[in-house]
Amino acid sequence: MKWKLYIWFLALFGLSFQGFAQNAQDIIDGLKKDLKANPETKKVASIYSDLTWYYSKVSIDSALHYGGKALSESKKLNDSTLMAQVYSDIGAVYFIKGDFVNSKLNYLSAYKIRKLRKDSRGLAKINNNLANIYEKTNQYKAAMASFIEALSYFESIKDEKNIGIIKGNIGLIHLKLKNYPKALQYIQEVVAYQEKNNFTEDLCVSCLNLGNVYLNLNDTINALKFYDKSVKACTAVGNKKGISSGFNNIASIKSEQKKSKDALALYEKSKQAREELNSDLDKNNFDLNLATNYLANNKFNEAKAVLLRTRKFYEQTQHNEKLQKNYKCLIKVCSHLNQPDSVDYYIDKLAVLNEQLLVSKSEKQTAELETKYQTEKKERLIQKSKAEIATRELEIKRKETQFLILGLISLALLIIIYLVYRQQKLKNKQQEQEYELKSAIAKIETQNKLQEQRLAISRDLHDNIGSQLTFIISSIDNIKYAFDIQNAKLDSKLNGISNFAKSTIIELRDTIWAMNKSEITFEDLQARIHNFMEKAQEAKEDICFTFSVNPLLKSNTFSSVEGMNLYRTIQEAINNSIKYAQPKNVTVNIEPDENGIAITIADDGKGFDREMVVMGNGIHNMQKRIQDIGGDFDLVSKPNEGTKITIRLT
Repeated sequence: MKWKLYIWFLALFGLSFQGFAQNAQDIIDGLKKDLKANPETKKVASIYSDLTWYYSKVSIDSALHYGGKALSESKKLNDSTLMAQVYSDIGAVYFIKGDFVNSKLNYLSAYKIRKLRKDSRGLAKINNNLANIYEKTNQYKAAMASFIEALSYFESIKDEKNIGIIKGNIGLIHLKLKNYPKALQYIQEVVAYQEKNNFTEDLCVSCLNLGNVYLNLNDTINALKFYDKSVKACTAVGNKKGISSGFNNIASIKSEQKKSKDALALYEKSKQAREELNSDLDKNNFDLNLATNYLANNKFNEAKAVLLRTRKFYEQTQHNEKLQKNYKCLIKVCSHLNQPDSVDYYIDKLAVLNEQLLVSKSEKQTAELETKYQTEKKERLIQKSKAEIATRELEIKRKETQFLILGLISLALLIIIYLVYRQQKLKNKQQEQEYELKSAIAKIETQNKLQEQRLAISRDLHDNIGSQLTFIISSIDNIKYAFDIQNAKLDSKLNGISNFAKSTIIELRDTIWAMNKSEITFEDLQARIHNFMEKAQEAKEDICFTFSVNPLLKSNTFSSVEGMNLYRTIQEAINNSIKYAQPKNVTVNIEPDENGIAITIADDGKGFDREMVVMGNGIHNMQKRIQDIGGDFDLVSKPNEGTKITIRLT
């Protein structure tokens, strides 16, 4: 049976903190009692920090309230250690809330302080938490890199608990990349370790994720088993988010099994826990699953009302996987409600979103990073052995050197000089690190702003210009349908306008596609060109179109401008062959050469004499596009021997 249930992934960052067996509410009550005893200022700040953390399991609003107080008190005390911990706690609260932007900002503030304090353990934990943010926002390469950096540290100090936590996080990435056997291997190992050591808080989350793996493997028996374990563990430690997630996932399975009564009862339990926590993300995830239940029971109007509400939240917060499920449900609902325009609209939205969620590249990058990690681990062992040998040799030399020291005065002088030099070197190194950190943060913020601007422009192009062009096409079709146009010239003009608008829409979509990508691979380019040539083949069945790319080039990447210029040049060359050359064959071939990459577009048409023909704007535009990206453009043509265009990129 193919399950259509979409898994609700719980935020796994909670694994990176120490578990506790006492109920969170009991601890909160105890902390408030301590607060009433009027302790010293530093103790007050520490209590506020603890309340921030424990309230994150119970009430998001209360957690943020005490987080603000803790941060204010720690700044008054100028206590950098406490300040770093508070920033981390607030980052965790925002993560649970689903506000990944504010979560990342607070973690980076904590990272900056811990780096200045040379707190290696604290830095490793923040790397783990930042990796979870990257995983949630589908930045799998960045997530895996941060996980591996944290894992390297914990392996170096043999911290088995945190090693298990990060391996569980890596398993979650494999789960999202649909590599279920690998995910099962990682998460089973983590669950076994946590059960052996009675880490109840950690089991709350890892059992939920193991249930998600089994569900994707269509093993609902084991999925329900581990969801039930998760609910029991979360109940034991008072984790409201985990309780809500567990009941919600069990309810989704019951809904798929057509056990609507059981499903609604479980949804109600999930809703109760979620409302106590007050997490926007959990609320919308619950509503999305409720809409799925409405859809399964043919309550289409109720389902649509809920889906439109959750769609707005997912679009604003860019939770793309949930938005993908939302669009699919809206397509089904609008289809049942006989709303074809809405069906077409959401099909287009889903197609654009699916392009953004292609994970094949991420999967390859993840595998490369994992291999790199294993290689680096072996190299570290070799370097450690070399360092031990070097240390022993240095000790022998030091003892030999002692016999050459002329006196205590010379020795004292050497020590003083060394200490002064070392202090200055450390000071310079610290200044360099501060500058590098500031530069890195500024670069990240600039890149994020640029990406947001590009996405906003592409959305405006799609929503405004795209809809206007579509309206023109629709209006022309309506005019032709409503009026019996006898004037052939007028009919031809209308057809020309309609075809021009359709062509413009295609070019607009190509432009939006390029704008939405920070880089374009040959695989991306190949897919676009192949799609264009298939359409050309349908229009010109008497022409044979051939397109090939050397497999060695598939991993090469271009900027969006370079990729778009190449695509437009190849497109223009093929169009010219179709319009003017009357060929039987048109070929596009991309191969590596001694200086870089060679792209050839050739036809066997009638050709022309370059000395006798004035070059048009089309050829000049192609030549300019290639020159703008630093390439060479060459055109060779002879009458009755066809035309060949060669583009070389270094």
